Formats: sequence, structure tokens, C-alpha cells
Amino acid sequence: MSTSNHTDRRNFIKTSTLFGTGLMLANPFSITANPLKVGDKVNVGVVGCGGRGGGVIFRNIPKIPSANLVAVCDIVESRRENAKNQFNSQYGTKVKAYENFYEMLEKEKLDAVVLTTPDFWHMKHAVDALEAGIHVYCEKAMSNNIEDARKMAEAMKKSGKLLQIGRQRRSDDRYRFTHQILLEKEQMFGRLTHAIGQWNRSRIWTQQPNKKDNLDLGKLKQYGFDTVDQVYNWRNYKKLGGGVVSDLGSHQIDIFNWYFGAYPHTVYAAGNNSYFNFEQADTMATILEYDTPKGPAIGIYENISNSRAIGVYERFIGDDGAFIISQGKDNKIYRESRVEANKWQQYIDAGYISNLADMQKYKEKESGDSGIKETAPQISYDINEMKDMDKVYNLASHTAHLFNFIESVREEESLNYDAITSYKSEVCIYKIHEAINAGGNRIKIEAEEYEV
Repeated sequence: MSTSNHTDRRNFIKTSTLFGTGLMLANPFSITANPLKVGDKVNVGVVGCGGRGGGVIFRNIPKIPSANLVAVCDIVESRRENAKNQFNSQYGTKVKAYENFYEMLEKEKLDAVVLTTPDFWHMKHAVDALEAGIHVYCEKAMSNNIEDARKMAEAMKKSGKLLQIGRQRRSDDRYRFTHQILLEKEQMFGRLTHAIGQWNRSRIWTQQPNKKDNLDLGKLKQYGFDTVDQVYNWRNYKKLGGGVVSDLGSHQIDIFNWYFGAYPHTVYAAGNNSYFNFEQADTMATILEYDTPKGPAIGIYENISNSRAIGVYERFIGDDGAFIISQGKDNKIYRESRVEANKWQQYIDAGYISNLADMQKYKEKESGDSGIKETAPQISYDINEMKDMDKVYNLASHTAHLFNFIESVREEESLNYDAITSYKSEVCIYKIHEAINAGGNRIKIEAEEYEV
């Protein structure tokens, strides 16, 4: 970088102006990615040192041998300095800390950045990094609006650089095995007709500001925040994030789309914020209509935030069987009782599944005097061994997803979930937002709306 460009760059950062939503528009001039040789480590900068950023810095990157953390960035001084000092102390490194994203890009020789910032910042940082020749891993959601999400997908196509979105189930071994082997290769559930999911919590996650930070409101407004609370609890504000629909529902509805091999053509949704009284809905439900390669299907999803009852899961129902899948312990496969046991014996013999209970003679039972009879339960199985896959990570899903990104930067793997695929799920998520904000509507999605 020439002395003139270097000086211009510093002056541009210092004098960057506010525009539109109040974001600092410091566009890169001569920033270029660090030339990477196959086999080299990937130099990474993490932007955002809060809860998710801390996870990337301390729980994910240290488990990835090919990832080299060189810088962290956050507008909150205590977060970035604590992250820097703790990582350097723990691993004997010389990680540097920055307040300004563009100063970090200018001064560090980065191959990739990991964005764990509020949703409304994702597009600007991702697009500028991609245009500077730097690969990007961006936490979901892509943005807090569909127009910016589209810009991100377009920037990935135009730049030729990688943009992976952090819906980590796409790199989870159990989810990948279920899709790759049980659904695609064996088609053991027949035609999938229904997907049902929920993610219930007993509260809306909030964080109290660190009183020692003494945050300057004038500086915060330069970064798009109107109050100190918005810095810590941005998910609850419509102009900054997407609430429970984007934060939680987008993970699971994306799995609906993946397993169905289709995207919804119609959504119905309703929600309210009657329990916690935040801007975003704390309770919501949606119905999604699909035309899958095997026929019509329905997705049903709900979220409540005042009870953990029944927790988190996705359930898929087919005409030969069904399964519950989750990132927790609630995982089980069911064979319809009308399907002969020997038809599924081939899956046991192949080592894919194990029978949790031998076939029993179920008897109908009367429930009291009502005359209601209990349906015979399905026969249950579980995944036995993840065989015949292209890759098994044997890592926690967040780590596996970031590992896949880092190895893709090194050209050792291909992305499990790029921005083009992610954009398609973002479309239906924001149609759900549209329906909720309209007080509960039926929204039609045209096929061309999913295209980039």
C-alpha cells in the first residue's frame, strides 16, 4: 500500500460520515486479501466479541488447526480487550484488537473474517470484505431485511470469494447423515409429507450493559445504535434484528427446506409480543406449503418464549416412517407399523440404524370410559453408525461449520452452506415476518423470488 493511499485510508476512517440508518460507510480502497498457499493457515479476524463471537474465539478456532486468529474487533472496548488478552494469555499469541472494522482490514493481512455482529451490520461488512478479496463467514441471519441479504449473495457471485452463513446444522454430522444417507440414498421414509418444528425458551435472552464500559452515546450512534440497550439486546429491535423468527426459526425452517428439497410457495403466519412486550414477536406460529419433488407437503413451526416445555426439535413424517431430529438428545426414528419389519432390516444390516425395541404385540387399550382407544405406537430406531458419508466431522456443529469454511478457503473442501442457498431460506423467513407484521396474513411466494 502506498504512503498516499495509507494516509487517505486513515483520513477516510476518521472522517467517515453517517448515511441512511446511521452506519459508518468506510469503503475499502486498496485492501487486498493475504495471498494464501495451499497448506498455509488461514489468517482470521473475528468481528464482534459478544456471546457468539466469544464462542468462535475460544471454543471453535482453537479446535481448528488450520485457523490462525490474528485480530478481533468490537465497538465495546471491554469486550475486544478481554478477548484479545485472554486469547493471547491462553495461547501465547499476539492477537490485536480494533474498534473499527476497516482499520482492521487495512492493517492486518487477512484471508477471512468471521462476522458475529448484529444482523443490520452484516451486509455492509460482508460485501466490503468480499470486494476486498477476503472470504467471509457470517452468522445468521444474513441481514435484517431481504434486500440486503440479496446484496450479500450477489457480492459472493460477483467476487468469486466464499461466503458461508452460520446455520450450523448444515455441518452437523447427524443432520448430514440423515439427509445424505437415509433420505437421499435409501429414501427409507418414503414420501415426506409433513415437517413440524419448534424452539421453545422460558425467556427472551437479554443482557445487562457492563457499567464499567461508560459507552459514549454519540459514538454508538455512528455505529447505528440509538441507545446503550440496543448494543446488548439488538435482537429485540426491528431495525437491528429479526427476533425469534430469524434468530431461532430460520435454523429449523432451513432444515425443512433442505430435507424437502424445495422452498415454500405460500406461508401463513401470526405472532405477538404480549408476554415480554418487546418490539419483536415473542410468540409465533407459521404454516408453510411446499411442492416437493415427490408431491405436496406442509411445514408447521412455532416458537414460544415463556416456557421450555418440549424444547427444541424438528419432526418429519413420511408415508413409510418418521423421525425426530435435534442437536440435543431428542433423536429417534420410527417405522410405520404397517411397514413390514424385514423391509427395514436392510438398513439394520447396513449398519445405518439399530432397533431400540423388538417388535411387540400391541394391544388396544381403552382410556377410562370414554371409548377412546390408544393408537399402537410406532417401532423405534436410532442411528447406529454414520457410514458411507463423504465426510464425518466428529465435531460440535458450530465448530464443524467453521471448520468446513476454513478448509474451503484452503481449497480442501467445498462450502456446506453458501450465501446463495441461504438466501432462499431468508426469502421465506422474511415472508413470515411480513405476515406477522400484517397481523396474520397468507403470503404467496413466486418461484423467481428465490433466484439470485
